[in-house]
Amino acid sequence: MQWNSSLKVVKDSVAVARVISKHRGIRQGIRYFISFRIRGILRTLYDCYSIVYARIYGKPLIHVIGDSHGKAFRGHRQFIVHHLGAATAHNLIKSNSSTNSNKKLFNLVERLNSRDVVLLVFGEIDCRIHIYYQYKKNNEKRTIHELIDGTISNYGVILNELRNLNINFIVHGVPPATQVRNEYRYPFYASPEVHCQINAIFNERLKVFCKDNKYPYIDIHSRFSDDDGFMLKEYAADEIHLNSNVADYVKRELNSRFGISV
Repeated sequence: MQWNSSLKVVKDSVAVARVISKHRGIRQGIRYFISFRIRGILRTLYDCYSIVYARIYGKPLIHVIGDSHGKAFRGHRQFIVHHLGAATAHNLIKSNSSTNSNKKLFNLVERLNSRDVVLLVFGEIDCRIHIYYQYKKNNEKRTIHELIDGTISNYGVILNELRNLNINFIVHGVPPATQVRNEYRYPFYASPEVHCQINAIFNERLKVFCKDNKYPYIDIHSRFSDDDGFMLKEYAADEIHLNSNVADYVKRELNSRFGISV
């Protein structure tokens, strides 16, 4: 499994390098490939250091599993990031989704040490793209609130399965919206203001859902949003993602609220 995953990463990086070579020259393509592989090797070495540190000192590893928002935790000791691609909370329930996220998730959690913690990072892609897209695609037959509730219900099935497996997990809330435009050219795409509302509503309902079901939850949205609900610029890594300050905040939450030493 690990070998196949590593081989796929190499193939993907070669494919990207070829595209860069075609448009920007062979030298740029080679430079990209080398830098990509070096970053991968350094991340692997740092993960090994985190694992050794955690085992020697009897501390838990925090396995960050989910979409690209988990990458903010890279380079933080005890955090191991597992990026499942463009995985959504809605389709995490499906065994045959395009990202294969369900299978990847359960393959990962079944190999965890009993003291380790899973930090689940899902939902932002649903809020930014799919909820509004489904709303307009189906001629507004289901309200945005209904689509949000349906997504959280699907996500909840997975949370319940993890609880039944005695997995120690915490739900990472959805980050605030930004002013990003329709970079993927979807035929239906919410305005920044509507996108902001979707994120806020989703986050609040996910928070209530977790409270009602006694699932541990960390509120990311309210901590990093301005008065209008948009992501605070000083905490933005780019047009979509929070920077590594979110990791520092989560560390404090793990320590103060859940008694997890990181």
